[in-house]
Amino acid sequence: MNDEPKSDTRALLSEAKLPTRAVKSYYYRHMKFDLERLSVLAAVAKHGSMTAAAEELSYTPSAVSQQIRRLESELRAPMVDRHPRGVTLTEAGRAVVARAEAISGQLRGLENDLNDLAGLRTGTLRIGVFPTFAASLLPSVITRFRSRHPGVAVEVRNSRNAPIRELLISGEIDLGLIWDYPWNRAEHAGVVAEELMLDPTILLLPATHPMAARMDVDLADLEAEAWVVREDHPTRDVLERRARTHGFAPKVAAETNDYPELQAMVAAGFGIAMCPALATQPLRDDLVVRRLRPDVPARRISTAYSAGRAPSPSLQAMVSAMRNVAAGRPV
Repeated sequence: MNDEPKSDTRALLSEAKLPTRAVKSYYYRHMKFDLERLSVLAAVAKHGSMTAAAEELSYTPSAVSQQIRRLESELRAPMVDRHPRGVTLTEAGRAVVARAEAISGQLRGLENDLNDLAGLRTGTLRIGVFPTFAASLLPSVITRFRSRHPGVAVEVRNSRNAPIRELLISGEIDLGLIWDYPWNRAEHAGVVAEELMLDPTILLLPATHPMAARMDVDLADLEAEAWVVREDHPTRDVLERRARTHGFAPKVAAETNDYPELQAMVAAGFGIAMCPALATQPLRDDLVVRRLRPDVPARRISTAYSAGRAPSPSLQAMVSAMRNVAAGRPV
């Protein structure tokens, strides 16, 4: 008596009222098969002959026969009836070929999807940026990227440095922007970081300030000035470090939480400020930006992605857009 399961095994198992777990377990044990063997069976079905199928697939007839026998063993059901003049599909074989054709169509669809992703015709890119980049260069970056890759959706998260690293490592974003200064270089454990640009440190003055007429201002001439700073922020460290090299301690008149507030305090006459150039975009009409002499250390801005993931084509295209925009910004 033949104890091979029939082609409609799922129905038989269901009628036997076996637990769902048992049904799944049966399929995991018995329904493992090679997709290549399905294509061999489909070719045999198409030609009605193993010899003709072998010619189409560039196999030998014995290799085709061997592949069919292996498939029958894997599926535990006969796929073909062998005759002197050729072969015909069994009922199980016809069911398998029908499914194989559907699987082949799905695989072609998958291939097309992957080609679209590789060709930047579809997909989603999630990026994390910090506020001053978002308010200055990001609009131009997104415009440039979308003009070249309109099928790729871009999602933006605006956050500070530490959360951006956490978002990268957790996989919540694909690409992030981080920044640091020479004396507090960021730890890059878990991420791959590459320098994108240097953001110069500039002097921010009221348009009515006596030194506003100068293009360059010597830091040594600012000893008597009152200063507006960001509270508990690395830019305050920049000011204090450079002031010490010129023999004075800056007199802080106001502390602020963000750059729009800092600009407002400077415009109101509380003092002058030192900040990254990107923080002055946009700049209030009643303020001016001047270069500092000697040069003050610039803020390094880097692109970053998770070390555990290969950069996708869309990520590489976004980095390229960022580099182009950064290279064309006014210095």
